[in-house]
This record gives sequence, structure tokens and C-alpha cells, in this order.
Amino acid sequence: MAAGSLEAGDGLALRYERDGLRVSWQHADWLGPLGFAFRGARWNAPAESEPFEGDDALGPHHGVALRWGDEVGELATSVRAYTHLPLLVLRCEARAALKGLGGSHFERPQVGWRFRPRERVPDGLPADAVAYGHQYTEFALPTFSDPSFAGFFMLPARPAVVMPLCVRTPERSLLLAPLDAFHEQVIAVPRGAASDRGELECGWHGDLDVVPAGFATELAIWGGTGVRALLESWGALLQQRAGARRRSRYADPAIGRLSYWTDNGAAYWYRTEPGQGVEGTLGAVADGLREARIPAHAFELDSWFYPHEVTRAFDAPEIDVPPTGMLRWEPREDALPSGIGALRRRLGNPPLILHARHYASRSPYFESEPAWRDGDRAHPRDASFFDRLFAQAESWGAVQVEQDWLIECFLGVRGLREEPGRAHAWQASLDTAAQEHGLSLLWCMGSPADLCAATALPRVAAIRTSGDYRYVLGNASLWCWFLYGNALARALGLLPFKDVFLSSRVGSGRDGDPHAELEAALAALSAGPVGIGDRVGRSDREIILRTCRDDGVLVKPDLPLAPLERCFASHAHTHAAPLVGETWSDHPAGRWTYVLAMHASRSHESLDFEIPLHELGHASPDGDLLAYDWASGCGERLSPGGALAFSLTQRGAFSLRVLCPLLDGLALVGDPTKYACAGDRRIRRVRTVDGGLAFDALGAPGEQVRVRGFAERLPRAVVARTAEGASAAKLTPEAGPGGRFDVLVPIGVRGATSVTLAASS
Repeated sequence: MAAGSLEAGDGLALRYERDGLRVSWQHADWLGPLGFAFRGARWNAPAESEPFEGDDALGPHHGVALRWGDEVGELATSVRAYTHLPLLVLRCEARAALKGLGGSHFERPQVGWRFRPRERVPDGLPADAVAYGHQYTEFALPTFSDPSFAGFFMLPARPAVVMPLCVRTPERSLLLAPLDAFHEQVIAVPRGAASDRGELECGWHGDLDVVPAGFATELAIWGGTGVRALLESWGALLQQRAGARRRSRYADPAIGRLSYWTDNGAAYWYRTEPGQGVEGTLGAVADGLREARIPAHAFELDSWFYPHEVTRAFDAPEIDVPPTGMLRWEPREDALPSGIGALRRRLGNPPLILHARHYASRSPYFESEPAWRDGDRAHPRDASFFDRLFAQAESWGAVQVEQDWLIECFLGVRGLREEPGRAHAWQASLDTAAQEHGLSLLWCMGSPADLCAATALPRVAAIRTSGDYRYVLGNASLWCWFLYGNALARALGLLPFKDVFLSSRVGSGRDGDPHAELEAALAALSAGPVGIGDRVGRSDREIILRTCRDDGVLVKPDLPLAPLERCFASHAHTHAAPLVGETWSDHPAGRWTYVLAMHASRSHESLDFEIPLHELGHASPDGDLLAYDWASGCGERLSPGGALAFSLTQRGAFSLRVLCPLLDGLALVGDPTKYACAGDRRIRRVRTVDGGLAFDALGAPGEQVRVRGFAERLPRAVVARTAEGASAAKLTPEAGPGGRFDVLVPIGVRGATSVTLAASS
């Protein structure tokens, strides 16, 4: 290496020290010395290096090819440093076909890079640095550690793998993340401080047994100002490489309209009303929603509708998540004796969302279908298998398949992991079958690898980013899981699903949830699906309609709610720190920003804090703005150097602020009855015009839409025009200071009314 180092942009470098290679960037040693492992042999430093230069889609780079020893002659390893980016890329390629690589543990690579954080140079990294990442678990569990990487909270039954992994200091952060082969690579961390393997092992997972010649993987070491910025840069690259073609946030009724769910946490997950059975119970739900004018469209049928290897009974005293595999993707005779068609007719023929899971090895499907078998699990090998099942789903009236238990599908059957590309082929075949039959896909219980791979799967409409509603951990912990998971999903261009919630603030258990208001706000601001699961007669129409219009169309922000950078300094549940998320709605006149602050900590301390507007980064509107307190209805004028003040007195307390551009003394909030007040399915194309503001109000024909604004001087006139012509719109000034006013806008038969607010002279 020239001058003993390989330097990328902004000073990020791989330095050649006497005892090995070390990553430096302002701080001398981020990860400890870099070594390599192959088939049980381990090297602490390369024996030789050979420089090279090149240019690719990321720009010009220079690098070194590394030789570790004669035993590694079957592999080519190298590091590239990009001239204009703080980016190092570690590449490993098989020169020839390799067999017998598989070890005894998924999390112990037989081929991989080794960082030894215990051997950092003294003061190589600040002691208060924080490690953050997503464990290789269902819903990509967010987890934190100290710089040893041995302090991560690990689910016991899942591998000690954290991917992607960030190291954060107050000034800058470093990201380790795969650039390809997401199901073949792992970043293995020590399982606890007492682990005898105090290394960070990044490479081909230990179950990969056979690779063809030319198989290669790349791992990025990326520098940036913070975790959020790094995730966004990395995610943008993955989307670009995948040629990502994301579907609309409103592509089908499962993601664009209010839906009703029967999954874990809902009132009717393996439960019915006494004497009514499944069809009678869900029929009563549909009737009750119509009577209450709650516009639920799609209905989700969960794992209770088909038989498992051990099929759970309905209405048992205690119901846990059933872990066994699916036998057949067909209705249970004891639950739906008349079939899916009869149930759908009883519901009023809504679109259906159908749950699916991993397969049992004794499934009758595999008496004729080829499959990999592993104990009591199996996985089909033929892509046409899913095409046949999805044709069946289409005939039943489905619009979406919820592919659940993704982590169990992959980790449950070793045959799916033994050779590169098998996992990708499985998920691509689901995507292709969904495309063929007009369905979308909802990924559930996905690992970080599943999220990354979804960038190349256009039919994946949404992905769950937190554990089951109120299951095991309780609301507050799951709010944190959800928001941290959203940061990853948003970076990858995916829409998150918060999971079902109960809308009644009165009652407990199956009857309600005191935190229903916050659950609904999180669902609406996710930009993904919104699903309720209330018991008959227990729905709160007011809360539900804060997420959607009278016709069930969801009112969403442009992007998923995701946490501010400050939230990555410590876990917002285990520390006395607020959980604060941001998202926005863009219009021609500027950016409307939603800031949701929550007390999700297990601490009972009151949280009193300020958020300077500069912390919002790209989320902050330009120039002076009006900060609207959604709960109180009050507005406060702020300059760009201002701050938002919060006081959250107890767990579950939250505050939603809407930041609106000030345009010639006029600020339009939008619909104050919705969480996303200025969402583009309610307020569209806010723009400045000569003498005032103009916008379109959208809704169900005949609906009356209340639009709120603030003005230094009340608008002197309001003009509303539908497709049929001029329409009456009522301007109502509010008493007291602040200049608040409301406009009541009638919606015409085409679902939109154009409104102009003429400024006072």
C-alpha cells in the first residue's frame, strides 16, 4: 500500500500497521485489526498486497489485492477505496468452485473478514461510542452495544448476527453493510461480554456449503455524519443497483385503504364470539363496521384459516403463536366448512389479504412436489409451486399475500442456505407469481437480509418492522422497534406496516387499548398499511377516521416516519430519552413536516426537552414556519434557528407537531382531523397564486372537509370550485389571538374541490 495506507474520500483510510490493517477516520482505530479466515485457518494480517486502480458506477477508486497465505489460493480478496466517497469495499471471490465449506453454525463464517475490537490501539475510538444495528431476527430487531460489539441484546434462538451495523460517535459514524448476496453474508458479533470469540466476523455464513466459481460478495465500510445519513446513502445505492421500481403507496386496497385484520393482537385471532363460529363472528364484524360507517375495505385472514402440523383450536383459554409449519394452504374444515368463497360473501365480498407461512415436512404437497426437508420443516424447490397457489388466491378474491415467518422459512431449512442464490430464487418466484396473478406481497417476520433483497422485488408492497402488537414486550418497546425498523425500511425504499391495533381507548384485552390514539398515529404516519382488529361494537370511529377519509382512502405522508439522529445515541426504551420521528408531505409551495415525539422509555421520569429545527435536517421546511400543535390546535411562529419544546410526563405520552411554511403571512395546516394533515390524498398541490394560496381538497363525494390555517390577517375571500362549477365554502375565523381560521369545503362528485384563499389587502 502506498505510504502505508489506502485512503478513500474525506480521509477514511485502511492503514497498514505492523500488526495488521486498521480502519481510521479522525479516530485511529474504529474496528481493531483486520484479518481473514478460511476453512478453519485464521490470519491476523495479509502476507502480501498488490495495488490496483479502477473506475466503476461509484466512481474512481484505487485498491489492493490481498494474499493471506497459500491455503487461500482458491479465493481472491481485495479492498477498494473510492476517491470521492468515504467508502471502502471488501470483496471476496471464489476463483474456482468450492465444496464442503459448511460448518456447524450459521453465525460462524468459514470464509470471511475478521475484525478484533479487543485489540484496538489505545484511545483508538472514544469510550462513549455506540454500536447500533439490526439483529438477524424476525422484524430485524434493533439492538445497541458499546464499542466491544459484545453488548448487543440478542434473542437467544437467533444467530448472533447484526446487519447492517453502525458505529456512532457524536461527530461521525461508520457503517458495515453488505452490497450484494444478502442471504449469503453475515456480520457476526460476540454473544455477550464473556464470549471467547471477541471478534467481528464478516463473511459467508457457516451453512453455505457449495459455491460456484466466480461467486463473490462485497461488504461496505461507509463513513458519514450519522446513522440515518449512512442508512440513506447505502439504501439508495442498493435501490439503484436493483433498478428498484416501487409501487405506489396506494397501489391496492391492502396498502391504500383501511383494512380489517385477524392476526395476533386482533380480537379474533383464533377466537370467535360465543356460538357464532368464524363465519358468523367475522360477518358480525363486517355488519358492525358498515353500521358504524367505518370504511374498512380489505379483510385479512390469518394463519387460523388453514391447517398446520399441530393445528390450534379456537377459543382456547391461552393462545400462543403457533410455531408449526403449514400442511395445506386451504381452509380448515372445522373453521370454514363452506370455504373461503362463502366467508367472503358473508363479509360483503371485500378484497382479501391471505396469510401464509413456512411448510411442514409432512405436508401432502411434498408427496409430489420436490422440496428440501429439514426435520419437521420443508421448502419447495420448484418456482411453479407458488404460481399454482397464487392462482388459487386470485380466485378467492385476494389482493395481497402476507408471507409470514420469513425468518423460519430461511433458518428452518438448511437446503435453502447451502448454495448461493436459493433464497433469492425463492423470493423472486413469490414476486413473479404475485405479478402474474395481480397480487401484492407483504413481508412479515423478515430478517435484515429479507429487507435488503426486497429492493429488487417490486411486488413487495410493505414489510412489517416490529413485533406483534402488544405481544410479550408491550406497546412502548414495540413503538421503539417500529421506528428504528422504519429507518431501515425507509432507506431501502420500503413501506413499513406497524401491525394491527385496537381503536378503542376504553377497555383492555380484546376490548381496547389505552394507547389506541398513539397506535393509530404511528400507523397513519408510517405511509404503509393501516389495519384495525376491533371486537364487534368496540371500534372508535373518531380515531379510525384520523387515519383515512370517509371512503377509507388512507391519508399518508410521503415517506415512513423514522427516528431523528439523536435517537441512535441510546435506546429510547432502555434509557430515559425521548423517541422522536419525522416525515413530511411535499407540495409545490414547500414541505409540511410531521414531528411525533413519544415517551417510550421504561423509565418513569418526565421527559422535558427541545428539538432545534436544524436537527430535522431535510425534514425541516425552509424559512419561517408555523409549528402547529395537533392536540391543542394552537400555532407558534418559528424562525429557522428556533426549537420545538416538549414535555412528556409519562410513558405513552406523545405530541404531534405539524410544521407548515409561512407564505406571505399565511400558513395552511390542512385537515386538522387527520394525523397527516397535509397528506396528498386530502390536500393536494398547495401553491402560491397572485394574492393568496390555492390547493385541492380531496375526499369522498359529498364529504365536508375542514381545512385549517393561520394568518396574520384573515383571508378576505375563499373561492371553491368543483368539476360541476362554483361551490359554497364557509370561512370561519376563530376568536382570540393567533389568527386561526377554518374553511369548510364540500367535495364534488369527482372527489376533489379546488380552493383559493385570497389574502387580505
